Amino acid sequence: MDLETFWRLVGEIRDLAETRDAADDEALANCVVDVIADRLTADEILAFGAVAGDLAGLADLPAMEAAMFLIEGYISDDSFMDFREGLILLGREPFEAAIADPDSLAEHLQTAPVKGSADGPVGRVPIAFESITSCVADAWLRVTGTEDDDEFWNAAQAFEQCSVVPARPSSGEPPILHDADATRARLPRLLERFAQRFEPRATAPLLATAEAAPEAERATLFDYQSGLADGRAASAAAGLSNKHFVPGWGRPFWEMGHDDDS
Repeated sequence: MDLETFWRLVGEIRDLAETRDAADDEALANCVVDVIADRLTADEILAFGAVAGDLAGLADLPAMEAAMFLIEGYISDDSFMDFREGLILLGREPFEAAIADPDSLAEHLQTAPVKGSADGPVGRVPIAFESITSCVADAWLRVTGTEDDDEFWNAAQAFEQCSVVPARPSSGEPPILHDADATRARLPRLLERFAQRFEPRATAPLLATAEAAPEAERATLFDYQSGLADGRAASAAAGLSNKHFVPGWGRPFWEMGHDDDS
C-alpha cells in the first residue's frame, strides 16, 4: 500500500468521525473499522496495518516522549505506543510536521478526531488511541467472515514475514523526558501551553524522621516520589538525592514502589 492511499483512507476516517461526531475512542475505532473494511480487501487491510506500524515507528523520538508527557500528563511504554498511533489519526500534515518538529503539535491539538478537553487551557488532549492494530484485526475478521482471532494474527505474521521494512536509524537525540530545561529548549510552545507539568508543589513533603517510619510518613514519601516521577516536584526536590535513606527500610526512598515488598 502506498502512502497516498494510506493517507487518503485516514482522511476518510476523519471525515466519518466528524460526521458521526465521535465522542470517544470506541466511536473513533468504529469509524476506522468501517472505512478500511468497506474499502479494502483482506490483504490490503493487513498492508494498511503494516504502514500504520511503520509510521508509528517513525514517531519513536525522545522529543516526542516529552511532547506526550506535556500533552497527556503522563507516559508509559504502552501509552506512548497509543500516542504515536493517535498521531496518525491527526492526519498527514500534522503527523509529518510532528515528525520534523514535535513542538508543532501545539498548532494541531484541535485536529484530534475526539476533542475531549482540548479546548481547556490545561486539560488533557486525547491524542492517544488504542489501537489501530485492534481496528485492523476487527476489519480483517469482518471482511474474511471469520471469528477466530488466531487466524488474523497468523495472517498478519505471514504478511509481515513477506514484507521488507528498512531499519530506522536512531535519531541521535538524547532523552529529555522530565527534564524541564531541555524540554523548554526543544518544545517551547508545548511547554508554554502545558506549563503546569513542571510547576513545583507549593510545599515539598519532608522525609520521614530518623526515629520511625509510620504509615503517615511512608505515605508522604510515596507522594514525594510520585511528584518526582512526573516532574512536577523537580525544583522542590533540589536538596534531595539518592543518599537519602528511609529509616528502617535500608534503601534509597526513590526505590520505593518498585517491588512487592515496598
